[in-house]
Amino acid sequence: MAYFRWKGTINNVKRKGEVTAGSKEDAIIKLKKQNINVLSIKQSAPPIELDFLNNAKPKDIMIMTKQLSIMLNAGIPIVSAFNILIEQIKNPKLKKIIRNIKENIEAGSSFSNALREHKDIFSDLYINMVESGEASGNLDVVLQRLVITMEKDLELKRKLKGALIYPTMVSIVAVGVIALILTFVIPTFSKMYADSGMQLPLLTRMVIGASNFLRDYIIIILLIIAIIIGAFVIAKKKSIKFRTYIDSVLLKLPLLGTLILKTSIARFSSILSMLTSGGVSILEAIDIGAKTSGNLIIENALNKVKESVKEGSNLSEPISKAGIFPDMVSQMISVGEETGKLEDMLVKVSQYYEEEVDNSVKNLTTMLEPIIIVFLGVIVGTLVIAMYLPIFKMGQAIKGG
Repeated sequence: MAYFRWKGTINNVKRKGEVTAGSKEDAIIKLKKQNINVLSIKQSAPPIELDFLNNAKPKDIMIMTKQLSIMLNAGIPIVSAFNILIEQIKNPKLKKIIRNIKENIEAGSSFSNALREHKDIFSDLYINMVESGEASGNLDVVLQRLVITMEKDLELKRKLKGALIYPTMVSIVAVGVIALILTFVIPTFSKMYADSGMQLPLLTRMVIGASNFLRDYIIIILLIIAIIIGAFVIAKKKSIKFRTYIDSVLLKLPLLGTLILKTSIARFSSILSMLTSGGVSILEAIDIGAKTSGNLIIENALNKVKESVKEGSNLSEPISKAGIFPDMVSQMISVGEETGKLEDMLVKVSQYYEEEVDNSVKNLTTMLEPIIIVFLGVIVGTLVIAMYLPIFKMGQAIKGG
């Protein structure tokens, strides 16, 4: 297949884009079928794509979905809408995917089936919502609801990352300062004391020993740290057992564990409400919600909930027995089931825990900031005292003499 760049008009509006076809003539025929009046077209080399640099980010997909929803709501045919998207999208990988989806739709595929060829980019939630929108004839409305959910999810992730960025940066700076002191400052004092030949206090000898060790083995230390980080990342990707253990530890951490749980509850409740109101079965909705929880412990608990519902239980009872969710979640879901307003109650659960995430982020930042500062102060203070202790003792000896 050859790659062509074209300029033309759609409804008297100037447009430009790319198309793949067997020949120039095939490309023109293909464009005319899309109601594009071709003004010029020429074959060119396809753009160089470095996928690892151009991954389709969740924010890119959210913006694309919002634009598609607006165009469909305005009455623009879906293929024409995709042509406009291809022209506007800057991310090369996402542009290539959208072009492939458009070509599949032109070949007779449904939008949802075309999305299934790119499950590494589009989640089960996205695909199922599009499928329900196609079935109901309200694709633009469903896409708008998807946009709202994606915006909430991005906001939750941003808050979670935001809670960790400040303490992480302060910790990195603290480690850097300590390393600089041990590497450059301590050796100056060490040489001075070595020349004097005086007997050094234990604390001073320990600090000088740590400084010498760091200077002699810095490359090996950095190499070991890199290996440990690499092994951790690989193990987390490859081993389900290791991921489960790490996720279990994270949930048990003070403050951070609560924040992770609240974030997962807010996300799951929002997704479950949207899917069930969109006509997706409760079992499939729970399955999709479990996969988006972001924590294997929570995902496994929700899978058990799904099995109980599959056997005839209501939703609130297995959630209550899971032993991981707060009682308020099962109680509110129970009220929703009894009143026949489960979707509305799930929305309220989501809204409540989104507010709780905000409060938890503030509490986490407030608690960690003084702890890190005190820790840094104690370490630096200990290093300073260790280096000046011999001078103090020398002064006392002179006074005593």
